[in-house]
Amino acid sequence: MKKKLWFRFNSLVEGILIITALALAGCGGDDGATGAAGAPGADGTDGEPAVALADIVALNPVLDLSNTVSYNAADETLTIHFFLTDGEGNGVDVTTNAYEMRVYVSELVPGDPGSGEGDAWNQLFNERGTPAAGSALPGTLTLVNAATGEYTYTCDNTLPASSNVTRVTVRARWRETIDGTRYVFANPVNTSYDFLQSAPSTELAASGADMVTTAACETCHGARIGDVGHGGGYTQVKTCNHCHNANYMTVANGLSPDADLAHMVHRIHDAGMFDDLDHGDPADFSHVTYPQHIYACAKCHTGEAPNAEVAFNVPTRKNCGSCHADTVFDMDGLAHSHSGGVQADDSNCDTCHVPGGTGGALAIPGTEHTSITALNPLHFDFDAGDVINDPDNVSEFAVTITMDPPDNGTHYIAGVDTPPLITVTLADYETGDPVPSAFYTDPASADGVSPDGAGNGLTATNLYVYGPRADAVPVLTTNSTTDGGTQQAHALFTGGTDTQVETNGDGFKYRLLDHFDQLEPGTYIVRFEGEGYGAVDADDYHTASSTVITFQVGTAEEEHKVSGDACTNCHGDTIMHLEGAHPHHAPFDTDHCLGCHDLSGNYADYIGNRVHAVHRASVTGDLHLTGGLPRDWSEVTFPQEPNNCRICHTDTTAATPVWRNPNEVACGGCHGTDVDATTAKYPDADPDRIAQEAAAAVHMENMGGTFDATTLDVTRQCIVCHGEGRVADLYETHDLINFPVSEDEDPVD
Repeated sequence: MKKKLWFRFNSLVEGILIITALALAGCGGDDGATGAAGAPGADGTDGEPAVALADIVALNPVLDLSNTVSYNAADETLTIHFFLTDGEGNGVDVTTNAYEMRVYVSELVPGDPGSGEGDAWNQLFNERGTPAAGSALPGTLTLVNAATGEYTYTCDNTLPASSNVTRVTVRARWRETIDGTRYVFANPVNTSYDFLQSAPSTELAASGADMVTTAACETCHGARIGDVGHGGGYTQVKTCNHCHNANYMTVANGLSPDADLAHMVHRIHDAGMFDDLDHGDPADFSHVTYPQHIYACAKCHTGEAPNAEVAFNVPTRKNCGSCHADTVFDMDGLAHSHSGGVQADDSNCDTCHVPGGTGGALAIPGTEHTSITALNPLHFDFDAGDVINDPDNVSEFAVTITMDPPDNGTHYIAGVDTPPLITVTLADYETGDPVPSAFYTDPASADGVSPDGAGNGLTATNLYVYGPRADAVPVLTTNSTTDGGTQQAHALFTGGTDTQVETNGDGFKYRLLDHFDQLEPGTYIVRFEGEGYGAVDADDYHTASSTVITFQVGTAEEEHKVSGDACTNCHGDTIMHLEGAHPHHAPFDTDHCLGCHDLSGNYADYIGNRVHAVHRASVTGDLHLTGGLPRDWSEVTFPQEPNNCRICHTDTTAATPVWRNPNEVACGGCHGTDVDATTAKYPDADPDRIAQEAAAAVHMENMGGTFDATTLDVTRQCIVCHGEGRVADLYETHDLINFPVSEDEDPVD
């Protein structure tokens, strides 16, 4: 009888994913019995077709190691008890299905108090095999219960007696050879178990060196951090520790100590260089565009990590030097010599760099680094591809916005509610003290007037009202779309020509129009942006102060954000748009962004196109409708494969997920919008990339699309092919990922 296995996967290559049942045992025909498990054969007369790469769809396996390990001190043997099941709880038989199994065993070597070195992992051994492919594990693998996927595995290597923490990690992943190439298919699974040999049946809650959780990595890198390297096989930080430590890299393999996990990760995220990272080869990560400041240590070393405090309280030359790469610790008198003198080891680091230090050179990440990010919001400069820390990025004012409530307490109704009054009040950002009434009633000041100088005037008071959330345009203000125009910002100073302004000494005030009947039911947004000192030039400014509130029209049900709050997963509390002629405070919150990047197109480019182009590192996808060629974002390094829409569009409860309502303006951000793209127009861009994006743009235009965000209400043909269940269903083509692996894969993988 043939055995069949269902997979799920999403190829990076172009094509259509067809989910099929695959015969993974030998091919059988009328004239022969089913053969032994092995590579797919030729079609038999009534047999299954040979396995095709585009047909394979991956399981979502679950690996449970919580059933403990056992250790026999007499003969030093280690036995691991685990369960491997599919996504529906059915046991996976690795003796008939091509699952590669790996077992890693390491111990946590205590640091040397005399040198200040922290604890470090050291791999004792690893064992591997793919039983169904004829590559047995070296130890004894026993299938206890096929229905539940229960196994025991007694390691071939012995585990010498030790009082140190021991870690066992089991990894399973589907691995198949197709046309001579090994492929590792989506959704490998790793799980780890920490214990003491004196009590092997008790899993330790923390090893003492668990400073980062896998969840912290996944906020940027997604559900499989192993996708970053090594063929996608490693999904837990605990797994990485087995190999990426100085003991294993240098002693066991003669490799560079730069591959120590903390040192390597710090330097990569700081866009650094390695003289020797892999077998003597240098590595250049200067292209990395980390979406926060490298000082934001708590982005990775979160409170969820049981030993996170070690990262903040145990400074070492190696870890600190991973970011401070120019610092010379072993020689005096050089331009970058350590200011505290020669440090031959780490024994004196915590003498000066102590928690609660006075700041500057005497602090460590737990004090100085964290306080910088807390006091001075970090500015993400897209043009520089970096995050900049500057006191001028701190808002001048704390802003409060209120509105007259609707009669029913939940939402405004046309013909029922009086047009509400919006009131904006300001307070000192640091003290919380309300500003003087003159701030509201005095006329606008020239750029550069200090807010506590003569006149107390502000340089700008801009009010934006827009919605609905999904397809926002300016509404309910003079010369907005509900009043015959597209004006976005409205000044709230007294003495102007806008009759809706009702500002007085109690605050900035604006009376909305009564055109509720012109609006689609949904969630609408009010945003205020005020400046005191303002912007003299790009180097002399103080960022504007802003906030947003939402209100409901025609329905009490809040409209979902198209992207949820996913932006902060990577960008955190950083802000942007603090360069150029109008440096202003813009957090990574789409409710803020839509104030300018809306569908009206009269000032800033539509967010649904711009964000896709940036994160896809597109050359021609950015429409840049406000003038000039589309921007080339190819310098951006996105920390995942961008083909999974759900990375950013996290709100799966939305009535219509974005991939069920495609349009060329949004899709073109990734796939290209410049139909006539040429290398002459983009001399620094990859010509193959230009050709690829231009071809996609031509396809969308030939299908009746138009790259004009203001026409998104036009009926489109996209869903004919890309809709649910259609031949190129976006849910299938933008879901999971397949990774080819070369035959000469490094054995340390």
